[in-house]
Amino acid sequence: MLVFGIDIPLVEMILVFAIIMFILLVEAIVVIVLLMGQINKTKSLVGLVERISRTILQIKEAEMHRVKRK
Repeated sequence: MLVFGIDIPLVEMILVFAIIMFILLVEAIVVIVLLMGQINKTKSLVGLVERISRTILQIKEAEMHRVKRK
């Protein structure tokens, strides 16, 4: 097979493309694993923000009850 005027065997081209595809597949898997880790961290962060919001609301309600008593 001629590529840019150079004779390159088809088997070698297929091998090169296979290696490139393998590298891209590994890279995609690594990116997906990293994204899943970030999603888990984000879920825990959302839980903590929800918990602190509830705590702040409880404090505000307790303060409102104290103000009403006085």
